[in-house]
Amino acid sequence: MQKQKATIMDVKRQVENCIGRRVILEANKSKKKMFQKVGVIEEVYPSIFTIYVKDDEEKPAQRFSFSYSDVLTRTVKLALLK
Repeated sequence: MQKQKATIMDVKRQVENCIGRRVILEANKSKKKMFQKVGVIEEVYPSIFTIYVKDDEEKPAQRFSFSYSDVLTRTVKLALLK
C-alpha cells in the first residue's frame, strides 16, 4: 500500500487545529544556521500563519510568519508542547 503524501491543505488544517497552542518552532535562519523558539500559533490566513514569541521579559515580543509550504518542505518544523 502506498503512503499518501501530505498537501498544503492538510498542513493548513493541522495548523488551524493548533491555534492558541504552544509550539516549538525550528526554522532555517540561513543556509547552515537554525533557530529554535517557543511560541503560540496566533493567526491562520489563506497562505500564511503567524506565531507569537515572547522569549524574555526584557526583550520585546516577536511575531513570525511562515507559509504552509515551508512546513510541507520541512524548512520550518513545528512540535506541540504539552
